[in-house]
Amino acid sequence: MKILCLGVGGCGKTTFVKQMKIIHGVNWDPIELQNFIKVIRGNYISGLQDVIEIAKKLGKGLKAENEDNIKQLKDYRARNVELGSDQLTVLRALWVDPVVQEIIKEHPEKLTITHLEYFWNNLDRITQDDYSPSDEDILRARMRTAGANSSSICIEKKYFEFFDVGGQKPERAKWQSILEEHNFSAIIYFVASDEYDVEDEEKEFDDSKMHISRLIFSEIVSSGIIDLKIPIILFLNRDDLFEERMKDPKGFESFKQTFPDYGGGADKQQGLDYLKEWFTSVINQEEKHNPVKVHYTCALDTESLVVVWRTVREALLKQTLDNLGLG
Repeated sequence: MKILCLGVGGCGKTTFVKQMKIIHGVNWDPIELQNFIKVIRGNYISGLQDVIEIAKKLGKGLKAENEDNIKQLKDYRARNVELGSDQLTVLRALWVDPVVQEIIKEHPEKLTITHLEYFWNNLDRITQDDYSPSDEDILRARMRTAGANSSSICIEKKYFEFFDVGGQKPERAKWQSILEEHNFSAIIYFVASDEYDVEDEEKEFDDSKMHISRLIFSEIVSSGIIDLKIPIILFLNRDDLFEERMKDPKGFESFKQTFPDYGGGADKQQGLDYLKEWFTSVINQEEKHNPVKVHYTCALDTESLVVVWRTVREALLKQTLDNLGLG
């Protein structure tokens, strides 16, 4: 059974597939672990580079004594720099700068590396010579997906092949050919629910990433290249971060500005219910699609994802039997 995972960059597709491997006991091979080490250590550098750039755009200057550290940081290549004593001295000096801390705490929605604080709190462990990434580290490692990466996982004696397809603009151009090449049993479309007001870093449109995500979702369900019988599952993901933003007065105010017709309160459930209706309203009911199943998810929460996946799996197996006339 082939499952296609789609969504714009940073929505949680790759994290979900990693969770499927962890939940169902798939071991990471040595090459994968070495790659994760490079990615995780590189997240420190790219994460801080990101923060410095955000500070610049907001017109906020770091302390004068950090000017040389900023110049050195710009020269670092995230995946090719060893975190030796010299590099760690630079990173530590920048990390404690008041402006850096302000950006991280006051503008989390602008950060590309969402879990920068998590990695920083584990810096000593992660920079050890004998470091081996934990599952928690691997789930939080941020890396762009290029092309279509497939992972075959045996789940209760049945193989599921998950296709994790890149979500950046150049990768989305390949989606149609991938859909045409494979006979997919289902599509899971991921949305980062907390990014309702986050600008598109690729500057493809003036709208937020969520508006772009909805536009692409609309194109998928009405493209004509998808069999109407293929189940489409919508994951409103990162609901933990969405809840944090809704509880924050600034985050809630931004939500109301983004969606002027929203009549609910600063409540996670009400907000997600609104987004569910907003996304599914693009479906042309006259085309008689299978109903889109919607789940509120946190791809980092293993326990809750076990429950969600069980529900999804049972629905997919039932749909397969129904399509064969055996339901």
